[in-house]
Amino acid sequence: MSIYALVSTFSLSLLSPFLQAIFYHQTPISSNDLLSRLSQWFLIGSKAQAFIKLQIVLVSTFLIKGLFGYLHEYLGASIEERVMQKVRDATYSHLHCLSLDYFQHTKSGVVVSRITNDISLLKGAIKEGMLRFAEYFLLTLGYLIFALYLSWQLLLVTLTIFPILAWLITKLSKKLKQRSEQLQEDMGKLTSILNESIGSMKIIKAFWTQENEIHRFAKSTYNYFKSAMKLERIGLIGVPVSELIAAIGTCILISYGSYLIFVVHTLSADRFLVFLGCAISMMQSLKQLPKANVGIQKGIQAMVRVKRILDTHPTVRELAHPVPLNSFNQEIRFNNVHFGYDDSREVICGISLCIKKGETIALVGPSGAGKSTLTDLLSRFYDPTDGTIEIDGLDIKQVRIKDLRTLIGLVTQEPILFDDTIFNNIAYGSSYSPSDELVNRAAQLSNADEFIARLPQGYKTIIGERGSMLSGGERQRIAIARALYKNPEILIFDEATSHLDPEAQRKIQQAIENLLKDRTAIVIAHRLSTIRNCDRIIVMDNGKIVEEGTHNELVKNNGLYQRLVEQEFKVGI
Repeated sequence: MSIYALVSTFSLSLLSPFLQAIFYHQTPISSNDLLSRLSQWFLIGSKAQAFIKLQIVLVSTFLIKGLFGYLHEYLGASIEERVMQKVRDATYSHLHCLSLDYFQHTKSGVVVSRITNDISLLKGAIKEGMLRFAEYFLLTLGYLIFALYLSWQLLLVTLTIFPILAWLITKLSKKLKQRSEQLQEDMGKLTSILNESIGSMKIIKAFWTQENEIHRFAKSTYNYFKSAMKLERIGLIGVPVSELIAAIGTCILISYGSYLIFVVHTLSADRFLVFLGCAISMMQSLKQLPKANVGIQKGIQAMVRVKRILDTHPTVRELAHPVPLNSFNQEIRFNNVHFGYDDSREVICGISLCIKKGETIALVGPSGAGKSTLTDLLSRFYDPTDGTIEIDGLDIKQVRIKDLRTLIGLVTQEPILFDDTIFNNIAYGSSYSPSDELVNRAAQLSNADEFIARLPQGYKTIIGERGSMLSGGERQRIAIARALYKNPEILIFDEATSHLDPEAQRKIQQAIENLLKDRTAIVIAHRLSTIRNCDRIIVMDNGKIVEEGTHNELVKNNGLYQRLVEQEFKVGI
């Protein structure tokens, strides 16, 4: 870029010998400065020789200028794309380090907008903003130095417009910053609505609210349109105003130059024309600075928003030197555990619970009792606000998070699958090369092999985004197979059979019972008929344990569990 600016400045100096070759052939030149010596070199010999030399130098100059212009454009694009790649990778990587509470409090559309739209704005900020600004600055600097060499008097006149342009750029920068931030906020809202609508399309159609959603999206796009036009209005006004200022400056320059040539005779006509060309080129560069500033301001605001993600720290953190946890041998213990998603209400209120190795316990209770939250604390998706959770006497906050979660297999109430093959979904998260035998075994234990065998491509079948090509029961069986393939020492089933028909539920229940004989398991269920054979049933209500025992013992207590059983019987479950 520097060489490009230098050669661009030099190309203007060729104007003087060119004019002298036409109008002042072999006229003695009194001045002995660099520009005069260059003109003398061209004027040695005949006029034809002078033109040949001038053409050779002219072509060579623009060849060099074109080469380095290409290089700085190409390298600028390379820098731009690499920065976007690095920032996007760093942001996505950091998202995976954040705790689950961040994603509960942040709309998915906003996160997607940060990684896509906001980071894309860096593209304009780097190449069309910062690099272009640097290019125009170097060109302006080169022309400025050359103009100083040509005539300091004319340069002083030219510089009178600099403070005006500087004031204009500063004024526009403040406005652009405000409008750019609003524009990106509107894009985040628009993306959130889009993500929410796509993910809820079945409900939207079922409740026939398409028109409401279309109106809501149209309102959001209109807000974005208004913000975009306000930004464009402010950004675009800089160029014509700069041109007007440059035109006025040029008129003043021509008037003063004519005075120096024809009245005081201190400047030659060819030198004035070179200066004029230099001044016009300098003004052309100057008037582009506000335009480049638009891209810079957009990028600054985009990076501020991206940096909010990068500056967010996970609430669940690993110690600098965590303790390895390679096995589970004795017990899991909750010691007076308290937890709340915010300061206003506790979800878990002083729970103390011991789960022996090989024991199968069930967590039951009304919705919102804290059942799933308790297992989330065990997996350390969140940390208790008070109390401790121990495995074999070791506080889980002291162990490696990876080791802890490697011990635990999880099947969630809503099965989460990926747009990949059935085979890869079952073997998901495997740290070694997936085994056909183990995948088949896991599918058999979850009774998933029955429907997989009927598929044309079997285990190689692509199941679509979130498993959309499968039924609810089929998705759940794949999720169970995934947990079984992991072969964990602790299994958590969160409503694992809630999406299955009675026959499939019976088959999976039998498979789970056979599998859990030598494992520790925590089963969360609303269908109480599926947990009759658990070693213990823990009844929760309002974040507390209110009852504990076997099915038969709890039925005799005539407490909450008995009421839940009666309620289930009445609705025919």
